Amino acid sequence: MISTPIRRFGAAILMLLTFSFSTGVIASKHEPKSHKAHTVTAKTVKTKSTTLHSKKTASKKLASSKKEYSRNSELASLPDLRKYPSGTPRKKAFLRTVMPYITSQNAAITADRNWLVSKQYEKRWSPSERTRLKGITQRYKISWNGNTNRVPWNQLMEKVDIIPTNMVATMAAAESGWGTSKLARSNNNLFGMKCSKRHCNSESGKVRGYQHYDSVKEGVNAYVFNLNTHPAYKSFRKSRAQLRKADQEVTASNMIHKLKGYSTKGKSYNNYLFAMYQSNQRFMLAN
Repeated sequence: MISTPIRRFGAAILMLLTFSFSTGVIASKHEPKSHKAHTVTAKTVKTKSTTLHSKKTASKKLASSKKEYSRNSELASLPDLRKYPSGTPRKKAFLRTVMPYITSQNAAITADRNWLVSKQYEKRWSPSERTRLKGITQRYKISWNGNTNRVPWNQLMEKVDIIPTNMVATMAAAESGWGTSKLARSNNNLFGMKCSKRHCNSESGKVRGYQHYDSVKEGVNAYVFNLNTHPAYKSFRKSRAQLRKADQEVTASNMIHKLKGYSTKGKSYNNYLFAMYQSNQRFMLAN
């Protein structure tokens, strides 16, 4: 016969085992729910991470495309302006493309001219200033031996000056048919500038006998320097210098008729340019 204390001890052990088993069952029942909740959280985090990565990638691509466009915009040829209807839409598109380059070139020339004016009566020259002056004289084809006491000021002030922006734009439009000519599209040559036989390009797809430029900007700069340096336009530069001495503004209106020797048509060409400038002045002012 089992004594009462032993029975009580056995019952206690049985209750303890039952409680442990029940707790294990309860824990096992709740575990999948906990695991399921953990799975959802991980998926959410993964989705957020993927979305964030996609946004960063898109942002980088956008920044890269902007940088690429910025880099190519300086070197780009003219857009195909034949796609624009002739008249106002095409004119506006052409001027939007060309006028920033003209303005930029005139700004650079103005900076050099203002610097020359500031140095004209100074006796002290730093090495960097001598270098800058040497560079300007070389660009404008002016002889100078490096003696700052004998700077060719008259030649410098006559050559280092702007070509009125609207005058350049008018000539570009006239010579290129508002950017639609083959010469403009294939050679980036908006002004009908020819090249010598010895240096003429013979590249495939280019108009032979005419200058070819790597960009619209380069073509504009070459034209401006041509008017400022070529012996054929000496009278044009003298007329401009006279306006400066008379403290008058150098504008398209008072300079178009001063351009001689650019066309075999003579005065009729200048009259044509002037009429073209007047009829399109409103578009140029908008740019």
